[in-house]
Amino acid sequence: MRFDTILEIDLYKLKNNVKLLCESYNDYKYKVANLKDNAYGMGFKIVKTLMQNGINYILVEPLKDAIDIRRFNNDINIIVSYYIDIEQIYDAISNNLIITIPSLEYLKKITELNIRDDLKLQLLIDNGSNKMGLKNKLEVKEAINLIDNSEHLILDGIYTDLTSVGIEDDFYYKQVNNFYKIINDCLDKNIIIHLNEPIMYHQKLEYINGIRFDLSLIGIEENIEDNFITNMKIKNIQKRYNDLQFPDIDLKLIFTITSEVMDIGKVKKGDLIGRNYIAKEDMDIAVIPVGHKDGITKAIKYVGINNYKRDIIADDIDHLIVTGDDVKIHDKVYIVNEERGIYDFLTLLKTNRYYLMSVLNRNLRKKYINGESNGEDYL
Repeated sequence: MRFDTILEIDLYKLKNNVKLLCESYNDYKYKVANLKDNAYGMGFKIVKTLMQNGINYILVEPLKDAIDIRRFNNDINIIVSYYIDIEQIYDAISNNLIITIPSLEYLKKITELNIRDDLKLQLLIDNGSNKMGLKNKLEVKEAINLIDNSEHLILDGIYTDLTSVGIEDDFYYKQVNNFYKIINDCLDKNIIIHLNEPIMYHQKLEYINGIRFDLSLIGIEENIEDNFITNMKIKNIQKRYNDLQFPDIDLKLIFTITSEVMDIGKVKKGDLIGRNYIAKEDMDIAVIPVGHKDGITKAIKYVGINNYKRDIIADDIDHLIVTGDDVKIHDKVYIVNEERGIYDFLTLLKTNRYYLMSVLNRNLRKKYINGESNGEDYL
């Protein structure tokens, strides 16, 4: 007998999110979907929906992800952000991919290949956050000269990764200013210049023509605490820069996580439940087939069964044990849904949205709904 925990992905909600974002930021010519970590667990089946509703570039990390997408989509522009081994450059060429140049040394190795087919490149700039990338204006100038003097190398774009949203601190402004100083001699070129989601919360920079969306696509925006200290920080930043703007768009979480009761039982006061919980009274319990391996632990406090919250009393690598009065085997269990959204998880787990999505759903079976076929598509 099979008991399932399902990550259900609603492609209609994704479609609406993409449309809202693209319309709200229509002053950017290029809309890039940043699909790190297997599209944050949603899987690359969402690429078609993204592309049909306004996304014209995809950014992924390893070469493998780009090739997987290219197998079912020949048209979308795909940027590979990870370092590609020199011997794999020809795989990038044959799949019409755009590769990232993180250093002059790497670019020089590519020029030594004397390739005979066109290869599109994007320059990654270190904006002062001490990540990978070209460090200064001289390096950028030399890189562009190397590209211009190579018959088959094509400069497609320039980008950086902002590491601060700049809502509570001013690191955003330091990073965008440093980025501008490094690339301002390149602004007359017909290329994409793109930044990531922090620019959503600020007035548009005139020289930026591309915006990268990541978790906003699936309905998870930056989670800013609403308290006195945070509000004072925001007021201070707004007073200093007069630049903040918060998107007034209603994005929907595109996924739910549901499971089902796989076993029920009764325990006596004093009985051990799981590894370390001692029953404080006689009680009914229910076992659910989801656990640490899926990023779900008793730290989320409760699940929903039959319209009631059920406290999680024990957890393990592959199951949860919850209070289970008036519960039957195969009853549906709600872990993430419209009533119990993702922001509750962020608060309880004291983490950020990127880390949460990196662990939450890796081993769950995916079900895509409300796609073109109007049927259910499992993966």
